[in-house]
Amino acid sequence: MDDSTQVKADLVPYTSEYAGIIRSWIESEETYKLVCRGVNYPPPDDIVESWQRKGVISYLMISNSKPVAYGELWERKAEHAIELAHIIVDTYQRSHGYGTKLLRLLYSRAAQRPGTTKVLINLYNDSAEVLGCYLKAGFELAGTATHIEGLKLVRVVEQ
Repeated sequence: MDDSTQVKADLVPYTSEYAGIIRSWIESEETYKLVCRGVNYPPPDDIVESWQRKGVISYLMISNSKPVAYGELWERKAEHAIELAHIIVDTYQRSHGYGTKLLRLLYSRAAQRPGTTKVLINLYNDSAEVLGCYLKAGFELAGTATHIEGLKLVRVVEQ
């Protein structure tokens, strides 16, 4: 199933009890680089907890009562934007529409935040699969990222 509209899932706020599960999805050096530009695989045991900080709202996507994906909203007040970050899908659920569904749900949450005019994603790798997922979720290429080497994708908030 590649059509995310067929995926039955919803977001719930992240809690630390899921940190180990999310970390287990970082199953390779490539995934570590894709998710957080990580080096020196394997990641530390507390990697997911290290992502939790002020200005970050973290979500877990649940399907059939099981966690299947994780992502974050980062406030970018100066840009009137929200950035989506640390997007990861359970190793065994990839290529089934969960990534696209996660991005659409995160976009919806971000778009509801007061003062938000756009939602951003920075892509700092050359994964055609990841880029395709972002485009399928309604994001458009907007140039190069400003603080890292890579591409910037944007989806304007519909008023």
